[in-house]
Amino acid sequence: MQRRRALAMALCLGLTAIDVQAADSSRELVYIGTFKFGPPGPAGESAASQNGIYGARLDAKTGHMSPLGLAAELKRASWLVIHPTLPIIYSVAQSAEGSPDSDSAVIGFAVDAATGSLRQRTQVDVHGRDATHMALDNASKTLFVANHGTGTVSALPLQVDGSLGAMTSQQQDYGSGPTPRQKSPAAHGVDVDPTHRFVAVADFGADRVFVYHFDATSRTLMPATIPFAQLPPGSGPRRVLFHPNGRFLYLANELTGEIRWYRWGSHSGALQLTKSLSPYPADFSGQRSAAEIAISHDGRYFYLSLRGDQEALITYSIDTASGALTEIQRISPPGKIPWSFSIDPTGHWMLVADQGSNSVDVLAIDAKTGKLAATGESLSVPNPATVAFLPGK
Repeated sequence: MQRRRALAMALCLGLTAIDVQAADSSRELVYIGTFKFGPPGPAGESAASQNGIYGARLDAKTGHMSPLGLAAELKRASWLVIHPTLPIIYSVAQSAEGSPDSDSAVIGFAVDAATGSLRQRTQVDVHGRDATHMALDNASKTLFVANHGTGTVSALPLQVDGSLGAMTSQQQDYGSGPTPRQKSPAAHGVDVDPTHRFVAVADFGADRVFVYHFDATSRTLMPATIPFAQLPPGSGPRRVLFHPNGRFLYLANELTGEIRWYRWGSHSGALQLTKSLSPYPADFSGQRSAAEIAISHDGRYFYLSLRGDQEALITYSIDTASGALTEIQRISPPGKIPWSFSIDPTGHWMLVADQGSNSVDVLAIDAKTGKLAATGESLSVPNPATVAFLPGK
């Protein structure tokens, strides 16, 4: 009855049915960033047609996804971030006119809430190669970019209208590791601490977590008093994530699959290792590859995806007093190669970018236990790598 009244009112006002849907807060816009290495797909299909940002709508009540198709063509949309208050989405991308020392950019798109379409409105060079990951500090309206190819982290200011300003600061990681993939620093993940005063960077190539002090007034980064935490050789740090309570930092190491958690010194920027765990059996001899991590909105559960020779999605409970993780569930991903995943704004759904099966799959999250359950909902998307949500209004 309520739906009929809304539709009748919309018709009286001359609005379309899609406008009514856009006003339904249960229908979230979802954007999937994709990228593909290697040659184009089937005959007649260009590389550009396979890569970019795809749109969909998620029914937050049922978990059903409706495809909206390719919203923007990009060479490598490996990470997406949504503006905290405006309908704008930011994507890392390879610049069309890159140079040897500057071939990546961040592009901002305005979102049409009614159709889900994207319109490019801003683009800024990050002065680094292979931009891979981003984190947005809402307090200072600053976007931090991890540049994998050059081992740097860049700070980009957001203007009042959501457009990007020129880079205000950049820091260079340093060091190397013992494996062939660790010949030079390679910033792979970045996060901002809850006090907004520090930025942590997981550097895959250097086997280090770098900590930079951030001055919000000038939007500049400087090495912290203790500039990094050293990891065992060959760890391959991939992702860092602060707990919402501001007391702990979690780290996923790609090459070993190890998860570490540190007690966070929010005044000094110091990291004190508390404990580590391996998600693999002691006698495991296959390829290890930790991919993505996330914490539930209420801070009670920690999630990890594994690729390699033992693919899995693992749920851990978090002891919020000590930061300790306890495994409570391990399931196979709905598809192949769970490259990344994201939890929707309601906290009820996890969308997994299963790159090996060219699908984005929906899992239900039990709010009481934190456990995951397959829904059978899936969306065909070529080479998905990252998922971001724009909540319904």
